[in-house]
Amino acid sequence: EKRKEAHGDSLDKQQKKKIEREEERLKNNNRDLSLVKMKSMFAIGFAFTALLSMFNSIFDGKIVARLPFVPIAWIQGLSHRNLPGDDYTECSFIFLYILCTMSIRQ
Repeated sequence: EKRKEAHGDSLDKQQKKKIEREEERLKNNNRDLSLVKMKSMFAIGFAFTALLSMFNSIFDGKIVARLPFVPIAWIQGLSHRNLPGDDYTECSFIFLYILCTMSIRQ
């Protein structure tokens, strides 16, 4: 009986050590994954900023879309930014870009 208990204790110790090793490995993998996610978020942010700058210079003052509605007053400044005239169904690039990036991130 004492042998069985001693054998059971050694199995418990081995299992505890194995669990501790697995938890340490899991912690390291989570840290590595977080680092990769952070790098990719910086890359995506940089790419979106570069694209915004490039497209904003190309489409500045040009109508890129016509909205099927008139936006509410506090959005009209953004949706009609740098466009001539008073037709608020005309859409500027920046407004369309913001809508697209919001939909991609969701």
